[in-house]
Order: sequence, then C-alpha cells, then structure tokens
Amino acid sequence: MDGWRPDLYKTRMRADTTFVESLHYVPEENWTRSAFSVLRAGKVVAGPDYCIERAVYPGQDILYCLAGAGSVKTIGHRLDVQAGQLVWIANEEPHAHVADPTSPWVLLWFRLDGPNPPALRKRLFGAGPPRVSVPQDAIISSWFDRLFAAMRRREFGQDFRLNQLVGEFLVIVDRALASSDALGAPKALASIVAALRKNPGQRWSAGELSMLADLSASQIRRLFRKHLRVTPRKWLQREQLTYAQSLMVNSDATLAHIADACGFCDVYHFSREFKLAVGVSPAAWRRGEFGGGRSNGT
Repeated sequence: MDGWRPDLYKTRMRADTTFVESLHYVPEENWTRSAFSVLRAGKVVAGPDYCIERAVYPGQDILYCLAGAGSVKTIGHRLDVQAGQLVWIANEEPHAHVADPTSPWVLLWFRLDGPNPPALRKRLFGAGPPRVSVPQDAIISSWFDRLFAAMRRREFGQDFRLNQLVGEFLVIVDRALASSDALGAPKALASIVAALRKNPGQRWSAGELSMLADLSASQIRRLFRKHLRVTPRKWLQREQLTYAQSLMVNSDATLAHIADACGFCDVYHFSREFKLAVGVSPAAWRRGEFGGGRSNGT
C-alpha cells in the first residue's frame, strides 16, 4: 500500500503466545491488480499480553475467533470479539487487535489482497461494523484447513487456487451476514424475490410489495439492504435488465416491445439504464451477441 511505513507498527506479546501455524505467500508479479490472493495466514494461541497496533498496512487482515475473546479497533469501531465471530480489519486505516487478558483468544486469520479490498469489505458490511457471527464453526474451520494446505503445498497454479479460496470465503461471509438478521426475515424476502422474478415486467409499487409480504415499505427496504445490500428498486432493475438480455437473444422482438415487457417506461428509459449497467446500448449489445451480423429487432 502506498504510504505504508513499517515503523508505524507496535506489537506486544509474551512468550506464552504460540503460533501454531504461520504461512506466507508472494503472488506472481501484478497478480493482485486483477485477482485476489492470500499473503499470510495462520493460527495463533494468544497470551494475555497479545497486542498488535498499526497505522496502516498492506491488504486486509481477517480474524476468526475459535475460543476466548479479544477486541478489535477498526474504521472508528471498537469491536468485542467472541468465539464464533469473524472480524474484517481495514488495514488502510489505523487499527489494532488485542486479546482479552483474562480469556485470551485463539485465532485463525489470513491477510487478503487484490483489486480494491476496501471496496469489497464495504460491499459486504456496508457502513456497519465489519463483524459477523459464523453459525457453523465447522464450515469456516474447514475452509482454513484447505487454505493452510494450499499454502503449504504451493502447487502449480497457486495464484488461481488462492483466488478460488478467497471466492469461497466471501460466499461463507455473505451467507453468515444473511442469516444474522431476525428470525423469519429471509422467508419474507424469499417471497418478495420469487414474486418479482416471476413478473419482472410488472411495474411494482411500494404498496404492492407491502401487501405481498405483509410488511411496511421501510421494513422491506431494510430487508433488502440487510440481505441483498441494495434497494428493492435497484434489485428489480437488475432482474429486468437480465430478463431483457434473455429476450434480446431468444426472440426477434423490437427493443420497444422488450422495454415494455420488462417494466421500463419506454425504450429511451430502457436504453439509458441498460447502457449505464452494461456499458453499451441495447442495440449494440444485441448485435455483438450475434457477432455483429444481426441488426433486426432494434
């Protein structure tokens, strides 16, 4: 990270801190500009004086507490961390993690790097504290076992393997975040999503969604932001654009007809939103999908 100064690093731990596993990896040159990797990983049984404090540092440190407890300071939050909880540390800002002196934690941890890790963290946690309980310890422990094994072996294609493991980890965190809300919320969300996907061309109003789920409009917005990290309108629009792409390649319908079938006000609204999301106009996208040789139906 630009501006990193190794002197802005404080560590304090007595000899009774034990590093059960300590693994390192240097990715292929420029790899992390386009894909993710793991720079370090390990397991530590902390002593009562365990403390690491930094100004800034490369990558993002991600800790999972197997036992005991501790605390983490990151992006303005002081987070108490218990067994079964995972915390994502924003290394681009001042941060620290400290063991509880009366019940020092046992940590599994790794350092993630790649294209814009802070944006990835914000995509998962939003503006809230980057901490989540992982309901099934076996899932995350098994993932760390596979990560450690891969880092020990360093086989051909190691960069691709680590990138794959990071993807699997993100799915675990995403599912943990989705299941951490109040009981029954995912069921309500599933009923809304099923209805929207069944009728993507309907111009759904907030009142219609409220009647469908028996929830207020504000509750529905919170539900979408919590589990899908997007507003209902934005989520539906992506579904409509996906449906529109299917119609463009599987039918000869005009773009005006497709715009109407997918719930857009008119073809101009459809074209504007499609280009913002995809990067090209619907007509250009359609021609490109057929190698540029098809121009009807526009």
